Amino acid sequence: MDNSKRFRITPHHSELAVKVFGSSQAELFENSGWALYDVITDLEKIETKDRLPLEVEGTDRDDLLVNWVRELLYLYQGSGYLLKEFRINELADKWVKAEVCGEKIDPDRHEIEKEVVAIAYDKSRMVKTGDQWTAQLIFEV
Repeated sequence: MDNSKRFRITPHHSELAVKVFGSSQAELFENSGWALYDVITDLEKIETKDRLPLEVEGTDRDDLLVNWVRELLYLYQGSGYLLKEFRINELADKWVKAEVCGEKIDPDRHEIEKEVVAIAYDKSRMVKTGDQWTAQLIFEV
């Protein structure tokens, strides 16, 4: 039997590159959380019923940013939260303390638009140019 009749390989794009901006490092972190959840669902349908404290560590700024987004993703994947507010309370090169707000998924009100399964560490980075912070995050979908 000819292999073309057993299966067909089609192009599959499993990554989504997101560029995030902020006027400060704290705003960049807040906006990266907003970007993640905006990809996942319609933020307008999320209510701020729950407030969760969040502390994240990293070995450097890039590692911290990726760990921050991974922790936000874990709150969705592991605990069923959809988030829409991200307040950075304290931020240093290797740690961040924040409060995130949202609610548990309600299937009657929330539609998952795109499943983000992971954040690619090796392709994600952040830089400061002048007064602007920029990050490139790679979401694996």
